[in-house]
Amino acid sequence: MTNTQSDEVLQAEPSPIDRRMGVLSARICAAMLVLYALYYARSLVIPVVTAIVLYLTLRPIVRQGKRWGVPSSIGAIGIIVGILLMLGLGTYVVIEPVKESIADAPQHLAEVKSKLAFITDRLQDVDEATAELAEAERESEADSAREKPVPVEIKQPTWTSGWSYLSGTGNVVSFLTICIALLYFLLATGDDLLRSVMRSLPSFSSRRKLVEVIENVQEGLGSYLAQVSAINAGLGVVVGVAMWILGMPSPILWGVMAFAFNFIPIVGAIAGAGIIFFVALLNFDPAYYAFVVTLVFMTLTSLEGQFITPAILGRSMQISPVLVFLSIVVWGWMWGIMGVFLSVPILIAVRMACEGYDELRPLAMILGAEQPKTDDQAERSVTREAASNERTPSESAMTTSVTAN
Repeated sequence: MTNTQSDEVLQAEPSPIDRRMGVLSARICAAMLVLYALYYARSLVIPVVTAIVLYLTLRPIVRQGKRWGVPSSIGAIGIIVGILLMLGLGTYVVIEPVKESIADAPQHLAEVKSKLAFITDRLQDVDEATAELAEAERESEADSAREKPVPVEIKQPTWTSGWSYLSGTGNVVSFLTICIALLYFLLATGDDLLRSVMRSLPSFSSRRKLVEVIENVQEGLGSYLAQVSAINAGLGVVVGVAMWILGMPSPILWGVMAFAFNFIPIVGAIAGAGIIFFVALLNFDPAYYAFVVTLVFMTLTSLEGQFITPAILGRSMQISPVLVFLSIVVWGWMWGIMGVFLSVPILIAVRMACEGYDELRPLAMILGAEQPKTDDQAERSVTREAASNERTPSESAMTTSVTAN
């Protein structure tokens, strides 16, 4: 091969940087296509993802029942009946106050506006000044530009599209039917499906890795949802008692609302505070009392979010608030209200799954996983542990004499 031919071969081969950029570009395109597919097929994907999250959370209960001699199908039926009973009881408790509040909301808007006149009047002045500036700008633009292009509007998916998914009776029925049926089959026969998947893998190491990842995700989701549910239940009780002491109508409703909304970090507390402020403004004559009630609610949720939850969950389950907020925004934008509820479990499941694979470990660390120990750190840790376990001859003799006595 001549020097010219070898130079052409070297020029034809891409550099390492080009190869990395090509791989990165392919992964970004693949991620964008997956996200679009999840958005486009949301009416099918949302109940499936909900059922999978519930399966991974409730699977230990079914397995424990099998150890006690309860068949998986019977355990699955018992779990589903329990879930339906809790949903029915919660709906029965809050349905009447919610219906009354929705029915009376339009006639109370004028009252709310009058009580907030000291704020709305100033905002109206700002709006009038802004309108005057906009009118002057339009007049100047009309003098300078006679012809304007036709505006083109590109409609993007919005949060309202996600609300409409669960707004109709047919959509709710289809969601519940798919979710409950799939959850039953997963709880009853999910282990058989997992064994079939593992048998299809080529090597024992890949099978063991899959089992470890599934167990890791299951443990993380189960631990997180169980602890968060207990914390939210306590918060709901405290909020209900506080609202009863403050004289708010239907205190049980506000306790249930605090319990449900607190599954959505950050956004849930803000939405709950807004609703409580609106209702307190309607029911109490001094406008400042509504601020007092809202301040009490925000204080309770802040104490729970800043001190109680981090102390119970610990460092291993903490995720950056920035990532939690971005996850809520992205999944809420794609799937609406159900995406908001599923955003944090999805984030935890992704983190736990990434921890099981070395090539995905950097992503897991970004999501809050602890940094693995290096070889030197592990060796120093083992050395310190061995040194602490070593005893001097006098200590050994003392131990022997104490044991003999």
